[in-house]
Amino acid sequence: MTDDALPALVGDASTVCGIVRSTLGPFGATKLVVDEHGNVTATDSGSIVLEELDVDNPAVKTFRRAATVFERSYGDGATTLVTLVGGLLDEADRLAGMGLHPTAIERGYREGLSSAVGSLDRRARPLGEPGLGPAAVARSALTGTRNPHVRERLGSYLAEAVEAITAETGEFDPDMVKVVARLGGAEGETELVHGVVLGRDPVAEAMPRTLRDVGIAVVSETVDVPSIGGPTNDRSLTFRFSPESFEDRAAIGDQERERFQEQLQDAHDAGLRVLLSEMGINERVQRTLANHGVLAIHQVDEEDVARLARATGATVVPGLGQVNEGTLGHGTARVVRRAGRDMTVVEAEGDAPVYTLFCRAPDERAVESFERSVEHALAAVTSARRTDTVVPGGGAIETAAAGDVREHARSVSGREALAVEAFGDALTAVPRTLARNAGLDGGLSLVRLRVAHHEGRDATGVDCLSGELVDVVEEGIVDPVDLKREVWTAATELACYLLRIDEQLAADDLERQDPDVAEARAEREPPEWQ
Repeated sequence: MTDDALPALVGDASTVCGIVRSTLGPFGATKLVVDEHGNVTATDSGSIVLEELDVDNPAVKTFRRAATVFERSYGDGATTLVTLVGGLLDEADRLAGMGLHPTAIERGYREGLSSAVGSLDRRARPLGEPGLGPAAVARSALTGTRNPHVRERLGSYLAEAVEAITAETGEFDPDMVKVVARLGGAEGETELVHGVVLGRDPVAEAMPRTLRDVGIAVVSETVDVPSIGGPTNDRSLTFRFSPESFEDRAAIGDQERERFQEQLQDAHDAGLRVLLSEMGINERVQRTLANHGVLAIHQVDEEDVARLARATGATVVPGLGQVNEGTLGHGTARVVRRAGRDMTVVEAEGDAPVYTLFCRAPDERAVESFERSVEHALAAVTSARRTDTVVPGGGAIETAAAGDVREHARSVSGREALAVEAFGDALTAVPRTLARNAGLDGGLSLVRLRVAHHEGRDATGVDCLSGELVDVVEEGIVDPVDLKREVWTAATELACYLLRIDEQLAADDLERQDPDVAEARAEREPPEWQ
């Protein structure tokens, strides 16, 4: 790398940051990503844009992989991460033009991060303050909808689920809340279900549609008439009948059906009324189940099997033959019409901490975006509950931390002070981008934010929905401290990693630069004439 510019490899990563940052916030731009086959993906999710981009630059691939891993690990914050990385790379390019070496820039950035995290911790507020509860955190993270009524309802739903699960188990388990989005209906028709929503209807029309407070069995294998034969005490041996005559085959079939009837009757006597199978339910037994008044659902997703067992108190067993009073769970099962199709709702028994947020979206493009937004909100609430602290959102905390970092830079000696100050300037990429995406002048808004914070109004930030600079704490716009710290740290680490890249080399180039490498390869590979 020369001392007056960053390499093109890093410049490409900065370009990608510029593309993604415009999706930040509830008024982020929509991108049309076209693949090599002409398929178009319309999305306003920065993480989806990153995933769909077709790039060859190895630095960009590394950057994209890191952002994707962050999204999967923390559930939210990937777009903010990319925005901050872009700000750090832009500042690094300016510093390189001034003659600063990447090592000096990295040291300054790490010093700036330490100062920013200290500012973050000092400005943290208790999650229990009036107006700063889990519902406020959820509303702030819901960028997938701009409808204030929907945001209010979803925020309340998520807060209710999180509080109920925490009260029951002592800690929040995000796996106990599943987000299911379906095309059809308005976003306002979203509902919170205390239980599990299955996107399947009964296997037979004659089955009951509603069963309240009944026995529920959860099985992992196919429900069918049992076959005569099977494994012996010696696991290496299995016996099978091979009847030769029609009469023998008919007799064996009758006996198998009788065994199934016995198994079903025993399970029915134990209280079985709802049968849920991870695998299939054979057509030849579906009518028999219906005749016994059993509501049966098959091909249940594996993750839903565990949630069903948790919700109803059932024990997952291999098949119908293992169902008894001790393995049955209890609850209410209803077949309802939602989003133009039949779905089965299994309501939890008692205070079982299992919830499903069933979301509606008016068009196909909005389904995935809305579902991701709700998942991000859930992740934000989870993060806030870990430390029970929040900070002002809307770019307010970045503006405040940037001022503290600039102040700290005055105490740093040498040229690294320039990098520390640049780190503070990079933090303001978040409020500037939020303001621009909300229709405001990004530069002017940043100046007004700095003035407000200098005057002591350190909760002033961007309210994207109103398009104004407001006291975000009064408006309930807050972010989790833990997630914000992880975003800043990951962005700094990623930017420093990219800054250390000075050249792209093909593997063959290593031979020309290091004779030992060429000699080692020659020993492994035979000459061409062989």
